Amino acid sequence: MSYSFIKFNDEIVDSKIMMELTDLARLLLRNKEVTVSIRKYSYYDPVENTFNLSFFWKHRTDISEREGFRYDILTRYTSAFIMDYSQYDSIKDRNILAQQIFLSLEYYRNRRAAFHFRPLISSIVGKGDRIKIKEYSRKAATDAEYFLKKLNIAILEDSEVFSTFGKDFKLISTSTEESIHMTEVIMTELASHITLDTTFQIHDMPFNEINVFNQAKPFRKDAAKLNEEEELEENLTRNVDTKTARDAEDANVLGDTGDNTSRKSPHNRQNNHNDEVSDYYEGFGRNSGENDFEDRGRVNQHATLEVVRPKINISKYQEYRVIYESYNQVAQKVIGDITQILNYKMNAYQTRRTSGKLMKNPVGPLMENSHKLFVKKNIESKDLDAVFTIIIDQSFSMTEHLIGCRNAAIILNNILRTLHVPHRIISYHEDTFEVMKQYYPNKIYEHLDFEKSKYYYPVSLMNLEASGDNRDGLILRNEIDNLNQRSEKDRFIIMFSDGLPSAEEYNQSGIVDTHEAVQEARKSGIQVINMFIDQNNEENTLSAIRNIYDTDMIVVEDAEEIAFALPNLLKRILAKILM
Repeated sequence: MSYSFIKFNDEIVDSKIMMELTDLARLLLRNKEVTVSIRKYSYYDPVENTFNLSFFWKHRTDISEREGFRYDILTRYTSAFIMDYSQYDSIKDRNILAQQIFLSLEYYRNRRAAFHFRPLISSIVGKGDRIKIKEYSRKAATDAEYFLKKLNIAILEDSEVFSTFGKDFKLISTSTEESIHMTEVIMTELASHITLDTTFQIHDMPFNEINVFNQAKPFRKDAAKLNEEEELEENLTRNVDTKTARDAEDANVLGDTGDNTSRKSPHNRQNNHNDEVSDYYEGFGRNSGENDFEDRGRVNQHATLEVVRPKINISKYQEYRVIYESYNQVAQKVIGDITQILNYKMNAYQTRRTSGKLMKNPVGPLMENSHKLFVKKNIESKDLDAVFTIIIDQSFSMTEHLIGCRNAAIILNNILRTLHVPHRIISYHEDTFEVMKQYYPNKIYEHLDFEKSKYYYPVSLMNLEASGDNRDGLILRNEIDNLNQRSEKDRFIIMFSDGLPSAEEYNQSGIVDTHEAVQEARKSGIQVINMFIDQNNEENTLSAIRNIYDTDMIVVEDAEEIAFALPNLLKRILAKILM
């Protein structure tokens, strides 16, 4: 379904920024599965393995969104290493003021750890600190709010103690347990001076979710002192994969080095289908299949994938033939041009060689006193060493576009089948009617597999119907797995879509996930081409699609244009392979 950038609370975030921030968070947390989200408050959620960035940085004129969001990551990234979340249960049922004091002290511990292990951060976050101090200096509605604001100003100013009501309170904690004790000391003193009831918040943390997780599988306990945390030092200095150009900049600034070019994608796993498919074109197949593919990434951890092999309705053959014939002239033009190139390569001669068949007229070489008097005929295969996967998004937003995409797939099959190029044609959606908590069923409809593609027609495409949502990254990784097991030299994915990925718990993270899937394909030598139907989409959406697919995308205003644009694209691809 189509979304305008990444939406939350009727707001949008530039997807390119989200991709950069996700890479930065993964770089610093040394965790390739962490995701980035936008919430009211900034904090690292250990249960969901999500780095939440604060909405506070939106719509500001004194700092850019990118700078503000990066500030949150840089000042909190050590949460995953130094916090003892097993201790958080004792704070779960305390009032808001106690929780806010505790979280303020833990935030200070975060900042100090970040500065300790990467000293340059202290100069990078100065602008954000000044903005926060100005915000906390605004008039408070209650005494408790006033206290919290002054406490956090002291933290941002790197004070060792906080003075109030004639008392000096220690601010520097070296463990979660010590932060809890310091909170109790402060709360005891405040009880005789101010009203402890407040709804005002500066920080946040899902205490109840952490409590549930602790009961099931307790978090790792931390070392008590920063200077004793050898494990943290080790965690913060080993290498991690980075993907964007900004990652390299961040790694250099923050002290990370290392060559990651030899790392391999974790998705090179065998992907077998259990169902037999030999008879499904005749309607005798079991009409469903199991898929062993599993995306181990957190964003798709609850998504399942079922391969369905649709039966063919015999009554659709005539309708299919009409479409086939109406576009056959377009297809034959491409077939003719590619065949001509193939024939030329098969019949081409190499002249002036040192071995082979003697030239009929070697006058030129003899006059030049050259011994290269021979010719040799090229021995070229009549088949292209290429393979294609055609993917059609059949989510609800594609309702008006499926006919055009179907016709384009029929043309592709005509061209590739005639040229003996194996290809697979699928459509997909997430079944929104069956979605439950931690269960997101996705279906792939396999209209043609690689083995059958040289002989059969994808007649089941005539039954395409729009349904559900689109979890693009999951589907791409499944098809990357399939193509990685092919022996062809040149491998391509052509994907038809009309907007950004959207599925259950897959809006903000879905764009980043799809972008990463495309990058994984490129690392495996697979070119992913997006055929984007841009009908009444906002410029922001188009920009986000470009961020995902880069230059490998073709934009059409109407799906009917695809049937004429795609053959020319395919001709360029095949000609480039041959040349």
